[in-house]
Amino acid sequence: MHDRDKIYFHNFLTGMRTGKDITLEQLSLGLCTPAMLSLIEADERQPDKLTRDRLTERLGFENDGFEDFLQPDEYEQWQDRDRLLRAVDAGDIPEAERLLELLEQEMGEGKNVFHQFVLTMRAQLMQYKEASREELRETFGRAMSLTVPDVASGTWAGRLLAAQEWDLLLEYIRHGGDAGPVTEPEPSGTYTARALEKLLDALRGSSMDGYSYAKVYPKAAYFLCLELMKAPLDSALCRRILRISAEAVETLRSCQRMYWLYELLELMERVLGLLAGLVQPGPKEPAPVSFDQVWNQLGGTAAKPQSPAGTAASGPERPEAWTLSEDSESLALLTAQIREWRMLLAEIYREYGIPMNMENCCYLYSQTQNYRIGDVIRKRRRMLGLSVRELCEGICSEKTLRRLENNKTKSQRAVWRELFCRLGLSPEYQRESVVTGQRDVLLMYRASGDTLNNHDTEETRRLLEQLKKLLPMDIPINRQELERKDCLNKLQKKEITAEECVIRLKKALQYTIPLESIKMAKDGPDIYLTCAELACVYNIAMKSMDKAEEFNLDLLQSVTRQCIPDDSIDTFINMYELIMSGVASRLGSAGKYNKSTEINKRIVKECLLVRRMGVLHLCLYDMLWNQIEAAKKVTSAIPITLIDRELQKCIHLARFCKETFYENFYSHKLGD
Repeated sequence: MHDRDKIYFHNFLTGMRTGKDITLEQLSLGLCTPAMLSLIEADERQPDKLTRDRLTERLGFENDGFEDFLQPDEYEQWQDRDRLLRAVDAGDIPEAERLLELLEQEMGEGKNVFHQFVLTMRAQLMQYKEASREELRETFGRAMSLTVPDVASGTWAGRLLAAQEWDLLLEYIRHGGDAGPVTEPEPSGTYTARALEKLLDALRGSSMDGYSYAKVYPKAAYFLCLELMKAPLDSALCRRILRISAEAVETLRSCQRMYWLYELLELMERVLGLLAGLVQPGPKEPAPVSFDQVWNQLGGTAAKPQSPAGTAASGPERPEAWTLSEDSESLALLTAQIREWRMLLAEIYREYGIPMNMENCCYLYSQTQNYRIGDVIRKRRRMLGLSVRELCEGICSEKTLRRLENNKTKSQRAVWRELFCRLGLSPEYQRESVVTGQRDVLLMYRASGDTLNNHDTEETRRLLEQLKKLLPMDIPINRQELERKDCLNKLQKKEITAEECVIRLKKALQYTIPLESIKMAKDGPDIYLTCAELACVYNIAMKSMDKAEEFNLDLLQSVTRQCIPDDSIDTFINMYELIMSGVASRLGSAGKYNKSTEINKRIVKECLLVRRMGVLHLCLYDMLWNQIEAAKKVTSAIPITLIDRELQKCIHLARFCKETFYENFYSHKLGD
């Protein structure tokens, strides 16, 4: 393997840290010494998985979206933690207690992040059992202090923290903890409220990416608003609460997430009702003509801002700087939309039997796409039709490879990295389907995905041209991913046909694995594809419009079942919602309405469970379309009122996600 290919964890970490101008001292504080971090970046020390994850999370990159390859012992430890998270999230206290006691036996020196996780889960169980405020404060405080020392000094506001650490600080404060000096409270204020305001200011200026920010900021805003509502509510305080809430909701809209969303909408609706009764009649001013205008006045555009390349800018201006028109028309517009969103969410949650309210912090610790190294090597070798001897020649002995594939040994990094390269895989660290050690390049790659999804073909073309110059294009997965996006963008621009697009996608897939190898393995247990490869297979199936279309759809479903096990959909939700929503749409078009609706319902349920909103309106529309088309087959008709109501749901969900194209599409359908 050439040196240029070696974008390993230590190189990635160094690139992300220096790209944000962060010192060794800032990143390591509470986790390890600066000297130890220096050794990690020099690849002279290998941190455990939890420490690796925490370092990247502190640098502002959410774990969701990249693949992690683990040694057998680390994989087993991750499974133990995952089982505990699932038990706690399900409220299965006996099982959670059993698993937690097993993990508590493993706590020891040098395992601060692991110890913190265990204590956090203990606190979650204590909350289920309605422990006292003092007990919870003590437990959350102990957990937090493991990586965030000296909280009472108040210096945490300038610290580099991960979302999990911010959440622990939030829990500690809201249960009465001393978080250090804050500004003097107003007569109606409390120390807790001021500390939470300080926390919100710190979050606004943090280094977290938008998705990490959305996991903790709405929760902090919600509990600050609850604290503020303990005081007598006048017009000014109502406006202040609404502005803080709107900022939090906008953060969720920008990321199409639903963390603490129902709670925030419920609170906003209540405060809007109070404000309407407090507002004094005044000179009549021109009323806004749309909800968006009122929302913008309220400050609802102030999500964590992003630069064009996707980098976090400075924090949004404080809510006090915004002004809200208090005429009855404005308040009515705002109240109607907030209520519509809340009632729609309540209806969908009830239909699928999922609690509307957030009940724990497990979502902060859930991880996606962790693989055992031996499993990946075994599956990939068999897919490619290689014998043990052919794969290991010049790298290791056949005995070593067999033990590695059976997860009987912890392989040397040099060995399995060489094996990965021979199998067409990026060794050790692969993020966002491209290999780079430069933060700005990674953010540019992310931005290209957003522009492609939004059909902004010119901006996508510009970003891809830049990426071709900045990414090492002799690395196959980089070339594969950029060519995949490029041909999809050219198809959107109508510069190529669907048939030409499929030909180019098959060529891009070939850089790492032949399509024939996937076809031959589709019905067996030995399939491993990267997210980029799976995306290629998906795009090929969706763009193929010839007589092989049905086979391609069958291939896609078979591969998806192998790559995304039915009991682990939540850990592959990014790819699952993309692929299966496309499959459902294609099945509906083929007249298989019941199967299409069944898949759409599964997507909705899985997305609700992990609080993702992006594809909900698409699924609801597909199910409505299936219902209408199925009725036509039996010369029946769906009541117009039902159709209109379902389309209204789609409009409101698309509006929340700021999907203007789809909102207009559904509105047009409603007007037909």
